[in-house]
Amino acid sequence: MAAIYSLFIINKSGGLIFYKDYGSAGRMDTNDSLRLASLWHSMHAISQQLSPTLGCNGIELLQADTFDLHCFQSLTGTKFFVVCEPGAQHMEGLLKVIYELYTDYVLKNPFYEMEMPIRCELFDMNLSQAIQKDRVSLFGR
Repeated sequence: MAAIYSLFIINKSGGLIFYKDYGSAGRMDTNDSLRLASLWHSMHAISQQLSPTLGCNGIELLQADTFDLHCFQSLTGTKFFVVCEPGAQHMEGLLKVIYELYTDYVLKNPFYEMEMPIRCELFDMNLSQAIQKDRVSLFGR
């Protein structure tokens, strides 16, 4: 079983611009993935405002009985989050690698329009390699 169930990328206004399922037990349709992204964006924004500490960047980890949700927010407000097995290690590092791939292959693509859905073959290919590399390092296979 894969450590990562799914990956979401949300633009700064809360719109889902990328979703990839990595074999989760309950596959989501397009509407469910859009709803989840919107819900996460809202929860993240509310947590920033309700935090008693100054400079809070929002929720970075949400732990549940059957999954963990790790989130990385870039300086531009784009959010990257993975839904993974409970207790999966090194997800923060993986999210930063995914962000680097996003900056290298999506933002530097002259045909990509900011805040629009990501349709970039090089990004998909390198993302798959990064996820596979992470699985190999976690499971040794």
